[in-house]
Amino acid sequence: MENDRNEALVICISPGINGRWDVSEKGSDAPLESFDVKEDAYAYAIELTRSKPDATVLVEDEEGFSPLPLRRDGGSAAERNSGHGAG
Repeated sequence: MENDRNEALVICISPGINGRWDVSEKGSDAPLESFDVKEDAYAYAIELTRSKPDATVLVEDEEGFSPLPLRRDGGSAAERNSGHGAG
């Protein structure tokens, strides 16, 4: 991931082609990864941000982009609700 050292990392999760979910760095033309399941895209994006405390994950929906709600332990609310989180 190429990112200016002074600029906070922004990871975007958005609908991709064929019903997949793309995870990309803001401003990038190509996704870093694509997933069949939205929760897998969430988990991957969260993992990318673990070493970057100022990083943000944005999720695209019908209304535009909104922040992915994060738990204090770094996991997403989606992981907790879907049973994909550790615990």
